[in-house]
Amino acid sequence: MARNLFGGSAADVAEDIDGSRVPGAQGTVWDGPGAEATRLTDLLDYSGNPTDTLTANTQGMIDHFYGPDNVGLLYVDFGAGRVALTPVNTSSALAQHLNTADPHGSKAGALEEVNAQKGAPGGIATLDPAGKVPSSQLPALSGDSSGGSHWLNVKNNPYGAKGDGVTDDTTAILTAIEDAVYGDVIYFPPGVYVVSQPIDLYKRGITLRGSHSNLMVGPGMVGSEWACYLQAAPTFTTGAMITITGDDDGDHPAINGEHRIESLMLDGSKVPTGSLDGIYAKGNVQNVVLRDVCIRQMPNNGIITASNSKDEWPYSWRLHSVMVDNCHTNGIVMERNTDLTLEDCQVIGCWSTGFKLTNCANTIVTHSRAEWNGNYGFHLFGGWGNWPGSGSMTMSSCSTDRNGWDGVRIDASGNGPFLINALNTRRDGRNGGPGGGGYAGLRLSGTAPVVVTNLGCYVGTDDGGTAGTSPDYGVRITGARDVSLDSAYLHGFLEGLYTSEGNGRVHLGSGITTVKGNNYSEDRVAGKAYTVGSSSSYSANGIYVPAGWGSKWKAKRDAAKTGGKAKIACVGDSLTWGYWASDLITKNWVGLLRNSLQATYGDGGSGYFSSNRSAQVIGSGREAYIAALQANGSIITTTGTWTETGLYYGPAMSSIYATNTATATFKVRGSTVKIYTLVGNVTPTAGYTYSIDGGAPVAVADPGLGTATVVVQTITGLTAGQHTVTVAYNGNGTDRFQLVGVGGENDSGIVVDNYGRSGARSDYVIASGNKVTAWNGGTSNPADLVIYSLALNDAQNSYTLETWTNNVATALNNIKLSNNGQTELMLLLPHKGTFGAGTFYAQYAAQARGLAEAYGAALVNFWPMGNNSWDHWNSLGYWGNPTTVGVAGTDAVHPSDAGHKFMGDVLTPLLLN
Repeated sequence: MARNLFGGSAADVAEDIDGSRVPGAQGTVWDGPGAEATRLTDLLDYSGNPTDTLTANTQGMIDHFYGPDNVGLLYVDFGAGRVALTPVNTSSALAQHLNTADPHGSKAGALEEVNAQKGAPGGIATLDPAGKVPSSQLPALSGDSSGGSHWLNVKNNPYGAKGDGVTDDTTAILTAIEDAVYGDVIYFPPGVYVVSQPIDLYKRGITLRGSHSNLMVGPGMVGSEWACYLQAAPTFTTGAMITITGDDDGDHPAINGEHRIESLMLDGSKVPTGSLDGIYAKGNVQNVVLRDVCIRQMPNNGIITASNSKDEWPYSWRLHSVMVDNCHTNGIVMERNTDLTLEDCQVIGCWSTGFKLTNCANTIVTHSRAEWNGNYGFHLFGGWGNWPGSGSMTMSSCSTDRNGWDGVRIDASGNGPFLINALNTRRDGRNGGPGGGGYAGLRLSGTAPVVVTNLGCYVGTDDGGTAGTSPDYGVRITGARDVSLDSAYLHGFLEGLYTSEGNGRVHLGSGITTVKGNNYSEDRVAGKAYTVGSSSSYSANGIYVPAGWGSKWKAKRDAAKTGGKAKIACVGDSLTWGYWASDLITKNWVGLLRNSLQATYGDGGSGYFSSNRSAQVIGSGREAYIAALQANGSIITTTGTWTETGLYYGPAMSSIYATNTATATFKVRGSTVKIYTLVGNVTPTAGYTYSIDGGAPVAVADPGLGTATVVVQTITGLTAGQHTVTVAYNGNGTDRFQLVGVGGENDSGIVVDNYGRSGARSDYVIASGNKVTAWNGGTSNPADLVIYSLALNDAQNSYTLETWTNNVATALNNIKLSNNGQTELMLLLPHKGTFGAGTFYAQYAAQARGLAEAYGAALVNFWPMGNNSWDHWNSLGYWGNPTTVGVAGTDAVHPSDAGHKFMGDVLTPLLLN
């Protein structure tokens, strides 16, 4: 038993009701403040003499006294009401507790034994000089002997992780997981833990916890100065740093989950290339929580989920304060993760899309950001289920900034509404720096209902004020079924709000303000919504997209991501060919379109490389231009004498021939190479040899046909990279070898074939009956989308409207009759410049709308986009220079690199979105 000492402190006084001290006042002691309290009389004064009352001294203070045994709180009353008194010997009592063998009186024990337990696991905690409990004591303090939760410190024995950024700590971490049971915490003290294989959480309910997660390494916070905990070894290039699998595969539980990853960072900065993800979960993985987690610089995705063989998916995950920083593909990729919660999450600087969500029914995304990602900030796509109890998602108080494409893109299907509230988009549509491309802060193009309120969209440039102003539109609505938009301030560089004719029910509330122009106030112009495809916008904007256009093409395009192949055939003249772009593979509008599509949906190879791309076709007087194109491999290089045939057979309606010894060398990309030759139109024709990448020549005999025929030699089994294909003819001066072109394709991805021919007219593509059409998107060489662009040379040659219309209709009809009618069409009219008769071209443009409607085709007319003015495009540097590659010049009709880019920027969103 022990008495506590009371009184004697500066706060222990006897006071009257006014708060004045009362010297000599008599007081009583109680065990509580209320009427039911009992008076305490077992008191001792400071000398140990019994007393039942207290007497204030001459200063009105309460002198020391001892309360009853084991009483830690009492109340005194000096006539002004009862007030509490606390002991003044707390520190000495604590010291006694720490230095007594049996502080609680529960069992006997030697003082030496208790002192030996101080600071030891299972003993009394001590503090280090910094006032912290040393990590070596944490397991004992956090665990118990009855099988409850334990902290397993990876640096302690028996694990022995070093955390020095050099030693491979994989075995230590995996051993800790092996020892852990449900509810245990595997703790990582500060350090850099190198891992060289996946950390497989094959047990349920395990927590990985670090001491701290750096949510971003910013200015003054150099990576080497801020420990980043789990770091992938340079050899760890595939798989994922942390894996969680729910599948009865013999190694994992059929239902996995309840993991916690907290205050931990995963770092892939030491892995230069590869497909390594940060966190990968597959199958039935439930109720995982990530809190205060950073995943940075992964060669592939930050977080990604997938299904097992039974089509089971992770679901009901919760991510709080999660940062994904500069991963080389996507940030967070979730599919079928029902009941997903993303709160205060940020994805920044990832090379592709920030948040990529599909069919995550009943999802909540709140207070989250997508910034400076290469493609979309948030992409919500695919089918969001319509089964009982399913739904879509709610997005609240989120923001985007300077993403490469749309800030938020919703092209999902389903019946549940997407609810978007308090979204702020800023400077999206960066498009690699210059802006353009038709991107928007918010893009809606799916059939799922979308309700948007309290939306802000704003334009801008890079942080330093450099690069282009973007996005083009605050909100862009095309091909959407049900949209409700109100309470919005929409600022776009071209327009605040852009809608299309093919939409369904679009309700625009009265509380919408639109602004266009850059972000400097003096340049703002009051904007308005306009409709692409209506008669009023057609003449102003030159774009017509019918309702439902692109569904067949987009289905093939989307399938290309997962092993399918989609093919585009671009049929045109020298603008399609690429005059005067600096690189006919990457810088003309066809190449730019190819680059964008393949970056998103997979590399299907280089496509068709026509013999049109040769010095013989470009002609004399342009030697500098020819040399530049030969240097970058975008035209063929030849030896010997080749001559253009002037015949309209095969892809691109063109071929070249040799009668004496000659070679032609192409650079193409793909695992399959196809060589196209023309035989049977003259007598005699000849065989040839080919070699791939300098290999042994392979002989191909002439088939000896008596009818004009395009023959294809197919070479398979190559690598998917670039190949040098040399076609050689050992001529005898009499027999003719006729070369049409060479193509390269991969087994999957997007293939874009350029069938442009210099000087081509609409009658070229229907020459020789249906033979030419068949090779340019028709029966012999079908495509999923044909972009038809033949009108300039018709106008130059004064083809009547009737002639042009009949020729175009014949070609489109032949294409639609092939491929089971699945080929989609786009009509393209380039800017006329000062080339050809304007009256004919204007008639073609007017008739093109009717043809587009008749064949369900889209229509893009660049002439009105250029204000029907050569001078306007000239002021923008869009006309080319036939003597200097790519730069602005004064050509009558062929664009510069900048002009081709403008065309590509207009066309790309129509095919990507």
